[in-house]
Amino acid sequence: MIELKLGRTSLRWDFSFFAVLAVFFWLDKTGFGLMSLSICAAHELAHLIIMKAAGITPESVTFYGAGIRITSPETESRSPTVQAAVYAAGCVMNFLLAAAMFAAGLESTAAVSLFTGVFNLLPIGEFDGRRLLKLLLIALMKPENVDGMLRLCGIISAVTGAAAVIIIGKGASPTLLITMIYLIVMSFRRV
Repeated sequence: MIELKLGRTSLRWDFSFFAVLAVFFWLDKTGFGLMSLSICAAHELAHLIIMKAAGITPESVTFYGAGIRITSPETESRSPTVQAAVYAAGCVMNFLLAAAMFAAGLESTAAVSLFTGVFNLLPIGEFDGRRLLKLLLIALMKPENVDGMLRLCGIISAVTGAAAVIIIGKGASPTLLITMIYLIVMSFRRV
C-alpha cells in the first residue's frame, strides 16, 4: 500500500485499486471508464466538501479495488443532521450531475451518474444508504435492534436488487453476478 500524509489525513492507494483500474481501462474501448471514474470522484468530493464545511477532517481516504473509502470517526460524534448531510452528499451530487447531464443531452453519462447515486443508497456494507438507514433506525427503535434490522434490510435489498436486475436485464452477465454475490455477502457482514 502506498500512503501519503496530507495534513492530518492519510491518503492510501492499495494495489487492488491499480489492478482493477488497469483491467477496467484495458477492457474499456468506449471511454466509459474515464466517465465512470469522474462520476465516482465527484461523489467522493461531495462528501469531502460537506465534511470540510462541517469542520470535519477525514482520518483517511483509501483507494482500493472496490472503490474509495473515506474514514472519519469524527463524523460519528456530530449531530445526526450533520452526519446525514455528510453521508447523503455523494448521492445528491450524483443526482444533480445526472439532471445536468440529461439536460445537456448526455443521456448515457446521466444514466451512469443516476445509477451510481442509487447504488450507493443500498443499505449494505459501507455504502451511504446503510449509514443513512442506521441514523434513521437509531431514532426509531431500541439500540439493540438496530444491527439486526440493518442486516435484514441489507439482505432484502441485495437479493431484491439482484432479482430485479436479472429480470429487467433479461439475464445476467458475469460482472453482474459477481457484483450481486459481493452485495449479498456484504449484507451478511457486520460493519
